[in-house]
Parts: sequence; structure tokens; C-alpha cells
Amino acid sequence: MTDWQPYAAALADDLTRAGVLTPQWRPAFTHVPRHLFVPEFYTSDDELVSGADPAQHDRWLTAVYSDISLTTQLRTAPGTDLMWPTSSSTRPSLMAHMLALLDVTDGHRVLEIGTGTGFNAGLLSHRLGDAHVTSIDIDFTLVETASQRLTALGHQPHLANGDGANGVPARAPYDRIIATCAVPSIPADWITQLAEGGLIVADVRGELASSLIVAHKSTPHSVTGHFLPSPGHFMWLRANADNPLRDGGELAATYDFTSPQTDTTTVPLSAFDDDNFRFVLELAVPGLGPIGHTLHDGGDGIFVTANDASWAEIKPGKETESTVLHGGPRPIWPRIADAWQRWNELGRPNRSRFGLTAHDDGHQHAWLDHEDQPIHLQLC
Repeated sequence: MTDWQPYAAALADDLTRAGVLTPQWRPAFTHVPRHLFVPEFYTSDDELVSGADPAQHDRWLTAVYSDISLTTQLRTAPGTDLMWPTSSSTRPSLMAHMLALLDVTDGHRVLEIGTGTGFNAGLLSHRLGDAHVTSIDIDFTLVETASQRLTALGHQPHLANGDGANGVPARAPYDRIIATCAVPSIPADWITQLAEGGLIVADVRGELASSLIVAHKSTPHSVTGHFLPSPGHFMWLRANADNPLRDGGELAATYDFTSPQTDTTTVPLSAFDDDNFRFVLELAVPGLGPIGHTLHDGGDGIFVTANDASWAEIKPGKETESTVLHGGPRPIWPRIADAWQRWNELGRPNRSRFGLTAHDDGHQHAWLDHEDQPIHLQLC
């Protein structure tokens, strides 16, 4: 029998001192054993650490009750031999922070998007009671395993297997929705299934930036809220359980570097490392991918890609002017340059000044400071 209670109490003390674990949630963190939901995990080098191995037991238990995220499942990206994480146990401080943001009271019905290991569903069940908790995951295996773990603790929340973007309409309405996976925008079905006066806590992100948001149901058909300065960096809400890529496609992309368009710019290369500008880029230019610091020919510079194989690269020039080459199905560079200009015109606001209003017809728009001040930036 693992003597886990002192470890859980010590972690709860650390989270309390850090200001993220509230008295309302402390009993859940001290009574729900995280190790039961993480019997093994993978390191950053894909090494498997198991609590069942006596030689690894102390290392495993210490990690499980530390404030770190632990990868619990890997899948191969199609067309490659790369192993990508597809499930994890989230860093406890982030879990505590999001649960505090959820602002639950007794009797609230909660929908969790992304069952994963089942630990967060266990925390919710301890606090609210099984009947008030619904959780969904795309991966049937994860749902089944989480159910077994929760049952072993005496909890039986409603677990569903399916696309989290669709929610669980049969159990609606929900007073609260919490997403422990990342989404590029708030799905319309979440808004439909949210009760009047309810709220959504989610990680809205693209490939460049991640921001938590607390969105309140401000009208019968919409939610609105400010982006928070704290990121989530959750794994994506995926289209296919066996594919780690969010769209269910393949990783490889082919870029056409022949006959590129040429331009010049005074946008500093350092701007692409600015978290707030990267956040604005995600709002302004749909489908941007990761930004690299190596050009396609191996030289130094900024290489920007998009999910349709459009591309732009910035070669550092003399003084403040750089050369831009861009190509592909759509001209992303003009949109990037316009986003830089617009962000500067607004005074380079940080992400916490931006907000989002999303409607159940799929339309959404960003705003600055107040909902009645929409900005001319397109959402991903």
C-alpha cells in the first residue's frame, strides 16, 4: 500500500502558499490520490517511469505529487516515426487555478471536456458529487480506464466517449464547462449547452500563443470574457483518437519556394518572439503554424508557415530594413505586416486587454478592453 497522504498534503501546502489552491478545493486535492490516475508516465525522453517497478517507485511517487505535468500516453504522428503526447495529467497548480476560475457552488452541473486520466473528474466529483459531473473524451480507452479508476475510489460521474466539441447534449444544461484540452475557438455546442448565467473556462490557443479565458453566458446565444495573462498550453482537442494531430491529418507539408513574391519590411525580427504580438498574430491571421528561426535554405531569419502551406521568411538586412520572401496559396505576409501596424496603432496592448465574444451560430469576434470596442482582427 502506497503511503501517499503526506505527499498529497505537502503538495496542497505548496499550492496554497502559491495562492492557487483555495480552501474550497483543498479537501479534493488531499483526498483524491493523483497516483491512482498516473500509475506510470513518460519523461521528455520518452522513458517510461512506472510505480509498479520497485526500482522506480520513489522517483515515480515524488514526481506524481510534484507540481509538474506528466505525459501518460503517446501516439505516432501519421507518416512519421515521431511519438507525440496525446494525454497527460496536468500540472496541479494549473488545475487548481482553473478550478478556482470555475467558481462552482453546491448543486452546479459541470461538463469537463477532456477526461484524460480521470483525475480532474475525480476532483470535481469529490467537490460536487458524482451526479453533477459529466466528462467526455475522444479516446474510448482513456474513458474506460478513467471509469475504472474513479469506480475504485467510489466515484461514478457520467463519462462519455465522443468528440468534445459536440459536448454531451443529453446531460445539458450545464452551469459550468471546463476544457482541459486546447481549442482554437469556443465551439458553438458548448454555448448552446451552457445554462443562462453559466461560464466556460478554456484554453484558447493556436500554434503561437495560449491564453486561458473565462467566458460568461452574456446572452441566450453568446458568451464573452477577457483573455487572461496565464497560458494553458493544453494538448489539442483532437478529431481522431488514434491521431495526435488536431485535424486528424498528416504532419508533412510541401512548400513551393519557386517564384516567391518579394517585399521589404521594418518589422523587427524580435517581434516574432514577443508573446503579445504572437497572440495578436493568431487573432489576425488564420491558421498560422509554428515560427522558426531558420530559413528554408538554412540561413538565419524568421520562417513563418500556415496550415495551407503558405509561407513567409524574413531575411535580416542592413539597419532596420529586412527582405521578405513569401508564397503559397494565400499571401499571409500582408496580413502579418498589417497586424504589426495595427498592434502598434493600438499602443501594443498585452493579451489581457483583449476579449472574445462567441455566438452559438459559430461567429466570434475579438475586442479590446470592452465588448463594445471590437477590433478589426480575424479569429483563427
